[in-house]
Amino acid sequence: MRLLRKLARDKIGMLSCVVFVGIVAMALLAPIISSYDPLQFNYDETYSPPTRAHLLGTDGFGRDVLARVLYGARISLKLSLSTLAMSLVFAVPLGMAVGFSGGITEAIVMRGIDVMLVFPPTLIAIVVMAILGPGELSVILALSSYTLPQFVRLARASTLSIKKSGYVEASRNMGAGRFHIIRKHIWPNISAPVIVQATLMVPLLVLTASALSFLGLGIQPPTPEWGAMLYDAKKAMRYAPYLMIGPGLALSLFVLSANLLGDSIQKIVNPRLTRL
Repeated sequence: MRLLRKLARDKIGMLSCVVFVGIVAMALLAPIISSYDPLQFNYDETYSPPTRAHLLGTDGFGRDVLARVLYGARISLKLSLSTLAMSLVFAVPLGMAVGFSGGITEAIVMRGIDVMLVFPPTLIAIVVMAILGPGELSVILALSSYTLPQFVRLARASTLSIKKSGYVEASRNMGAGRFHIIRKHIWPNISAPVIVQATLMVPLLVLTASALSFLGLGIQPPTPEWGAMLYDAKKAMRYAPYLMIGPGLALSLFVLSANLLGDSIQKIVNPRLTRL
């Protein structure tokens, strides 16, 4: 509630929050908003321009573009949230563990993380997809290959600053175990930057997943996905330019609103940024 009250004072943050929540709501309510099946072919209405029946027109197979955009939002949310969940479950505990323990284990883990961060995220994702092949699980693993190192570094750096605090030393002197200290003292104090980082990661994950699908390495047809829809629209640019509007606008609004929302949350969690 405190976060929402502070967010309400930021006009840009509040507007981006409304747009972001609106896109998520439309994705969840896709069957109610559109009665069309995004996978149903209708060869009698191929490349139909926008009309009252089809607000964004139809594609080369007669499928309603609006329905595919709405269901494509579900795919993008599923991929990004699944990737973030994997990072929070595996990377954050690993970062806290090596940061709290130190020693040779920390050195080995962090050198491996540094090697992974040398390469651009899209390049890593393309290599992973080329090895594993297309599919939702492959996309999630490809995206995780970039997010996991990011969260490990963040959790480890935050843990290093917290473990030297007086209350952590006092808890250790009183005989508290390592797991108890991490669960009761480390995690509650590093959860805010982890949540902010997860928020900022959402637009990057959606963009990378769309880029993979655009290149033919991500979600495969006929599953509706924004990147794949943009690729199909590019091929029909001469005679059906309206096909670009739906997925292009949805992807732009989602990424922009998620970025602005993440920046606003970061400023609220870390007020020092507002003075820079």
